[in-house]
Amino acid sequence: MCTFAARKMLKKEMIFSVKILLITIFVAVSCTERIDINTGDAPPRYVIYGHISSDTMQHSIRITRSAGYFTTDRPAGVSGAKVTISDIGDLESPMTLVECDENAGLYLTAPDTYGIEGKTYILDVHIDYDDGRPSEHFQSMPAYLQKIHNIDTIGLRASAHFRYVVEVLLYAHNFGENNNYAIFVAINGSIVNSNLNRYMVINDSFFKGETYIDGVECYFLNQNPYAEYRNEILRLNDTVTLKLNVISDEYARFISAAQSEIRGSNPIFGGPPANVPSNILRKSPQNAPAPLGFFAAFPSRYAHTFVTEIFNFDR
Repeated sequence: MCTFAARKMLKKEMIFSVKILLITIFVAVSCTERIDINTGDAPPRYVIYGHISSDTMQHSIRITRSAGYFTTDRPAGVSGAKVTISDIGDLESPMTLVECDENAGLYLTAPDTYGIEGKTYILDVHIDYDDGRPSEHFQSMPAYLQKIHNIDTIGLRASAHFRYVVEVLLYAHNFGENNNYAIFVAINGSIVNSNLNRYMVINDSFFKGETYIDGVECYFLNQNPYAEYRNEILRLNDTVTLKLNVISDEYARFISAAQSEIRGSNPIFGGPPANVPSNILRKSPQNAPAPLGFFAAFPSRYAHTFVTEIFNFDR
C-alpha cells in the first residue's frame, strides 16, 4: 500500500514525464525540413583480395570492380589479368595463378601450393586492355609468413558464465608477443564461421602473457536451438577442429574495419565506420584511382577433438 509521501513523489514523476514527452513531440514535429543529399557514385575502383598460407591447397586471389552504393548486383569479376605471387628472395620464380573458367575474376594457384614459413611474399596484378588504354599494374605491400610452433591440443567445456555455450579451449605454448590470431572452428569438416562477418580475431592480450596457454577459451559455440546460427550445435561423436592463423596487425585491422562496414555503426547514431585499410598499391598509371583490398600471408595450425558427452546447461 502506497504512503502519502510515495504518492506525492509518483505524481511529481508523472508530471515530469509528461513534460519530457511534450518536448520530444515538439522537436520531432519541428525538425521536418527537407535535406537533399548528393548520392552520386564515386569512380569504380579495383578490389583485390586474397592470401597465401602454410596450408598445401589451391590458394585464390579475387579481383573485382567496386559498384555504386545503391547497386544490389554482385561486383563484376575482372577477367584477363596476369596474377603472380612471388617470394621476394626469389623474384625470378613467381607462382602464376590461372583464372577459374566458371568464376570470372577468381584466380587460382596449383592445388599443391603452400607458403614457406620465414619467407616474405608480394602479389602482382597486371591488367592489359585491347582498346588502346594503358595497362595497369598493382602490387601488394610485402607480407611476411612467420614461423610458429604447433598446437598441443584443444578441449570442450560447458561455459560457467553463459547458458547454451560450449567453450573451445586451447592448449599450446605461447606463440610470441605482438601477434594476432584469426580463429576458425569446424564441426565434422564444415567451418561454422567462414563468413567475414563472423571471423573471430583476438590478440596476445587474450592469453594474458602466459608462457603456456593452459586451456584458455578461444571460441564460443552457441548451443541455443533458437539461435540465429544453428550450425554450431554439437552432437555426440562430432569432430571439432580448431584452425588458428597467426596474422599481422595490418591484416587484423583490415578484418576489423571490414566487419564494421558490414555491421554498420554501433551505437546506431554513432559516427560512420572508418574506411577499410588496404595494402594494395597502384604502380601504374599513377593518375588513376587507388585500388582496395588486401593480400596476406600467414601460418596455420590445427587441432581436433571429439564430442564425448552431452553438455548440461540446466544449472
